[in-house]
Amino acid sequence: MELGEKKMLPWRYTSYLQATRHPWPNFLFLLPLVAIYEMGVVLLGDSRGSGIRNGADWWLRDFLQQQGVTFIWFVPLALLFYFGFQSFLQWWSRPFECAETIGGILLEGGIFGVSLWFFSQAWGNSGVFSVDTRALPNWITLLGAGIYEETIFRLLAFQGLLLLFPRKGIAPVGFGVVASAIFFASAHHLGASGESWVTEVFVFRLLAGIFLGLIYYYRGFAIAIGSHVIYDLIVAG
Repeated sequence: MELGEKKMLPWRYTSYLQATRHPWPNFLFLLPLVAIYEMGVVLLGDSRGSGIRNGADWWLRDFLQQQGVTFIWFVPLALLFYFGFQSFLQWWSRPFECAETIGGILLEGGIFGVSLWFFSQAWGNSGVFSVDTRALPNWITLLGAGIYEETIFRLLAFQGLLLLFPRKGIAPVGFGVVASAIFFASAHHLGASGESWVTEVFVFRLLAGIFLGLIYYYRGFAIAIGSHVIYDLIVAG
């Protein structure tokens, strides 16, 4: 290198606020959670995971089966492959301190999850469900809720809605956040196993969906999952 010549290095994320949205820390955060959930379903449930698989997980699997996809591991592997492939494409910009980044993801998830719980208390316990967390299978189900509800309503629905707009801005993001939150709140009342309609519960879930959508967009998928799981565990505890 000649004197005075600047060495050009790939640009990397230097801000923690940016790092949590990079696919690599999200992949590292997701990998153990998905593994624990899927192994828990296999070890604690029957051959199909009846009674343990979260409803959103069933929705994804039923939809794929209708399309002819019957491979039992397709959903978790597809989710991990997506973030793994995105990490490969953006490997040059991965954060340096992944351990610190994941620690921050856990901390933020805890803060946002507790904040959502406080809001639910101020709302009057609307949206609270009854689960016996003394039973290990129920912990596995709640973990699956955080993973796959965020996958459906934020990663797929919200991100898919953003693709409809050629330019990003406040209006498209606001539309995506609200629309995906409506899907999220409505889904709990659909189907034979859906809950009875209670307006207060629907509105609470709508607001919670907006909150989680904003977390997803501005703080990243992993923090949205962490917030969702922590909230569910507190409420059910």
